[in-house]
Amino acid sequence: SQYRSQSSASESSGMTREEARSVLGVSATATEAEIREAYKRLMQKNHPDGGGTDYLAQKINQARDVLLK
Repeated sequence: SQYRSQSSASESSGMTREEARSVLGVSATATEAEIREAYKRLMQKNHPDGGGTDYLAQKINQARDVLLK
């Protein structure tokens, strides 16, 4: 998946930028730093090693990738 072009990355994931912002809890005007902070905070709470699920971790990672592409 790392070899896909940037334009197809979000399309193949099926997650829109709006959905990604909702997952991370950031606004449409969130800066890269705000997105990264939200990602970090959510992963600390939802990482599989800390009691979260693989599904949640995947969605959080996906949201970050969509917003920071």
